[in-house]
Amino acid sequence: MSYLTSIFLGVSLAAIPGPIFFELIRRTLTKGFWSGALLSVGEFLANLVILILTFYGIQQFLEITWLKAALFLIGGGLLIYIGLLAFKITKEDINKSSKNKNSGKNSIFVGFALAITSPLAIAVWISVGGSYLVQYLSGFVAFSHMIAIAFGVMLFFFVLASVVYYIKDKISAKYIIFVSRIFGIVLIVYGLTAFYKLFELLR
Repeated sequence: MSYLTSIFLGVSLAAIPGPIFFELIRRTLTKGFWSGALLSVGEFLANLVILILTFYGIQQFLEITWLKAALFLIGGGLLIYIGLLAFKITKEDINKSSKNKNSGKNSIFVGFALAITSPLAIAVWISVGGSYLVQYLSGFVAFSHMIAIAFGVMLFFFVLASVVYYIKDKISAKYIIFVSRIFGIVLIVYGLTAFYKLFELLR
């Protein structure tokens, strides 16, 4: 399998709408290009951490109930918190975002936190990483292909942020606020779903 194929696999995985997908669009619309792009950098760094842990057998740790519960609790709470922030966005905030070069200063942290606390994302990377480790005799080659997948994910989100930022100026602030709140609701739903899975796990 070529590295281009691995990158394309990453692009395909990123194209499936999830919390990062919706939050990147929301941030790019309301805070500017770098806020969305740096979110994907944070996710990329988290994916690298997960891949390294996969290399050292993280699978066994995910069988620990309290650890899975903590991921659901922290991840769900973070998603709900970010979703609620969408309702605080004002027209003035959007107008300032185009002039504020530091609007994405916390985006790397948010992207990292969203990815590192998502049990579903971790499970996907463990599954993909495990298949690559079996497929290649060389651990280095397998790991390099997994990094290529993570790069493909980041590449897709950079392109998405660019497209969203390009059309941002063609959309009124009122509509951007509406879209931001819709995506905020989507993030809250993801968070509530995580809490439901937590309830199912503990009951």
